[in-house]
Amino acid sequence: MEDVFDTTGRPPKGWMHAVFHGGPYGEDVGRCVPGPPAPATLSVPLPEGGVHVYRLWTVGSWSDPDDPIAVYNPDGPSVPPSLLTAQERQWTQEGRRRRGLGPVRLVALTGDGQMTYDPDAAAVEAMLAGLGERQYVVLQRLADHDEGDCYFQVLLAEDAIYEVEHRAGATGERQRMRSASRTEVRGTLLRWVADQSSRCTELEGPAAGGGF
Repeated sequence: MEDVFDTTGRPPKGWMHAVFHGGPYGEDVGRCVPGPPAPATLSVPLPEGGVHVYRLWTVGSWSDPDDPIAVYNPDGPSVPPSLLTAQERQWTQEGRRRRGLGPVRLVALTGDGQMTYDPDAAAVEAMLAGLGERQYVVLQRLADHDEGDCYFQVLLAEDAIYEVEHRAGATGERQRMRSASRTEVRGTLLRWVADQSSRCTELEGPAAGGGF
């Protein structure tokens, strides 16, 4: 991210004030970030190499609602990868047809931008095993456009608990569960992956805590 500071009382055009809790910008005063809207994440290069990722915690204002302030925190909420839109799903299937390939039933999305078509059991296991703290993997069914988004979303939380969310297509119903067992989460995902229908279905699984 470009180093931009506000020394005039107002951020430059196209930028907004930001406050950073901790990390390499924790001591900076008057720093600005692109926006509004404020970016959900900011990757900051570290002098020793690598990057530090800030996550947007909240947006507020000291006194002027027209002068918003983005508050970033290394411990802010993680951001899951974006689902494919209806247009992107259509482009994906059209591209497959042009290459003489069959349609994609399922796509796996990770926070680093990786995409896997129709992952098998080994790929699903590898994705879960590769999750770091506060990282997501999303499995999205490429259903008919009128069926709505249908997906499983898995977050490995700070307490080594998997937080799983399932959305059931056109109904928009969301079901959630928490589990410390990767084997349990893997089994739930693979039962859903193995479902050959194009629609989302209710899954059998742990019911405690609002689960499936």
